[in-house]
Amino acid sequence: MSKQQDMQLSSFQDSWVIMYAYIARELYYKGGIAGEAALREAVRRYARNRGRNNRERLLAANIKINLDTLFHEGRDRPGECRFEGPVLREQEDERILHTHICPYADVWKEYDAKWLGRIYCEEFHIAAYQEFSFNSAKINLSRSLTQDGDDRCWFTHTMRPENMTAEERKLCFAEYDPGYVKPSTPMAKPDPRGGFNMMWLSMVGFFVQCAQEYLGETGVSLVAVGLRKYAIEQAKVFTRKAHSLEREPDREFVAEFLPLEMDIDAETLWDKYDLCGAKEIMRNCFYKILFKELGI
Repeated sequence: MSKQQDMQLSSFQDSWVIMYAYIARELYYKGGIAGEAALREAVRRYARNRGRNNRERLLAANIKINLDTLFHEGRDRPGECRFEGPVLREQEDERILHTHICPYADVWKEYDAKWLGRIYCEEFHIAAYQEFSFNSAKINLSRSLTQDGDDRCWFTHTMRPENMTAEERKLCFAEYDPGYVKPSTPMAKPDPRGGFNMMWLSMVGFFVQCAQEYLGETGVSLVAVGLRKYAIEQAKVFTRKAHSLEREPDREFVAEFLPLEMDIDAETLWDKYDLCGAKEIMRNCFYKILFKELGI
């Protein structure tokens, strides 16, 4: 991957992480107990959606569902070069890893949103990996870079065949499927823009849906406020980034560094994630404000 591609991928990821922080802050601090419940449920639904999509994609390609394939063929976005940390054990039924540098955590610290990031870490990994594994995986996050005093993330994942039905074991481990023939070619690597586009639209959709369910129109308004504040901040981020590259933060630049269509009506995934009016909220509270702030 070229340096330009690394910069683009980092920008895609950071835009999503900052967006999460701004919306989560509104729900958590202004929505009370119900706001935190909506935040946590939105992350869980988002996580289960990704876990289920990854599982179905692998099954369609005749790939087994286990902890080895999850972190290789099962990725729905490419790895990002700023992550750093060793994998201590890597097997089909067990994976132990440390993360010493996490760009998610770094961005959340920069935006004084580390605790909100901790909520994401608490909810996402369990929900996503359990959904992927037919609810058989066990996930332990004993340390986290979003927790004060912790110097790393420490993940232990297990996925034991004895906790599965006979049919699930067959779908997950080749040793339980005597006639299985592994695909001769690996799955295509995930597309960076497509992966983060899905993450963006689904997260906003589940935010709006859960805010509506837990807080009614007040909750939807909190998501809208978070998006408006985020749009203003993202305009500042793009302006600084563009000028550092001796460019202008024009429409072409935004299209290059934001994993969204410049025309919101061209986003095909809204057919799936336009939950409780999320598309119009994005149009009015993100697109219009971002473009206004940048003068495009």
